[in-house]
Amino acid sequence: MAVSISSITATLPSHWKYISEGGATIVFSYVGPPNPDFDGMVLRLRKSGVQTPVLEKQAFGTVAEEEEPDDSSIVFQETCMKRLIPPVHLPKLQSVQVEKAWLEELSRAHQQDRPLQRTVSGGIDTTKSKAVLATDLVGGSGLAVEIKPKWSFLPNKMYLSAVSCSIKANTCRFCMHSRMKSKEGETVSLGYCPLDLFSGNRGRMKQAVHSLYDSWLTSDGTVNNLKIFVKGTKIGVDQACISHHVRKFSMFSPEAYEESDENVRETFSEAILTLLVNTPVLRVLNKVQRTLDSLDIEGLSLLWREAHSPANPPQSTNGYTHSGRAIGVGEPNPSLADWSAFIDEYLTRSPDLEDLRYHLLAYLLSATFKDCSIMIRMDLLDPRRPQEVVDPSKVTVIDLDPKNMTRLSKWEKLDETIVREYSAIPLADRKTCLDDWVDEA
Repeated sequence: MAVSISSITATLPSHWKYISEGGATIVFSYVGPPNPDFDGMVLRLRKSGVQTPVLEKQAFGTVAEEEEPDDSSIVFQETCMKRLIPPVHLPKLQSVQVEKAWLEELSRAHQQDRPLQRTVSGGIDTTKSKAVLATDLVGGSGLAVEIKPKWSFLPNKMYLSAVSCSIKANTCRFCMHSRMKSKEGETVSLGYCPLDLFSGNRGRMKQAVHSLYDSWLTSDGTVNNLKIFVKGTKIGVDQACISHHVRKFSMFSPEAYEESDENVRETFSEAILTLLVNTPVLRVLNKVQRTLDSLDIEGLSLLWREAHSPANPPQSTNGYTHSGRAIGVGEPNPSLADWSAFIDEYLTRSPDLEDLRYHLLAYLLSATFKDCSIMIRMDLLDPRRPQEVVDPSKVTVIDLDPKNMTRLSKWEKLDETIVREYSAIPLADRKTCLDDWVDEA
């Protein structure tokens, strides 16, 4: 049930602090007078000028035709994500009613707070009558860290073409893609390998966190895979005056005020690892990513071609298709009921290889988990503080919206581009990524 419209519209624009935004949503944190509805919460609003989330285009449940359904992130989490991710590691989401005049006032009041490049792509969608209230995962008096871990595994060699197998079976997707983006001038976490973070080996995991932290330093906090918030403020670090910034934003408790740059990284990494090693989040994400993407985009593309040209399947030497209907085109997006039925099947049996619809949905859901983020909340750092009992609720998986079927053809083309670009790198300069996954379930 949504928080009442009178409650949300009784707050002022000044009661909400602009926090951040992505391609589809803008996030505000409540900073107003004490209010049991909003204390410790953030408001997530949909942006205009962006593609409507696939579930919002569909009617589901018993929602009346004239009533806007709850945001897709809420219904998808309640119906699907809670069956795959332990609920303690999911954010608390609640529907809230809003109105046009209030949204317009909020938009005007905070327009100057938004990054200029974001304002070009659209603002708050003032036509919406519902938004999302969620637990504020970056506010409070401590430290919050957002890690976007990305792809956890090397693909199954069985479904790779001869051309790509020698590359994709040795270097992970993230490392190849990072190399390509770095060559194009983009700021990336070049030394970070997700397979290290997901390995379960504390030494490799520490290496991964060190790499993320080093990339955060050299990028002045702009790298996409690691964001650090201190007392609700996203921080960046100017390499030339790191000590000033560490003191200014006080990642450390006052009692541990003076720390060397190396000690900052070490203490930061140990605090992160304590929470990641002692909670199942990385193991769960690793398993769902790889079991949902059992064919790789190449194998899925081959299955698609065979299904649409059963009598005379087109020949392909590189695992990709450029003739006939592009993968996913004309295939309906899954409804909420479709997703629920799919998860029933995923959790109870092994599907037939020829079951195209199953594998299309599986790949879409795997993509959601490959693109999610992990929020880690903890006290301000203090290397002298003994390790406390781990609170699992301090580790939260976010950004779990479903993907659109139309993305499949784009992912196929991107995969081909990444492999082609990486194949031009001399063998001696290619990275070897270690996937030593063992299913303990």
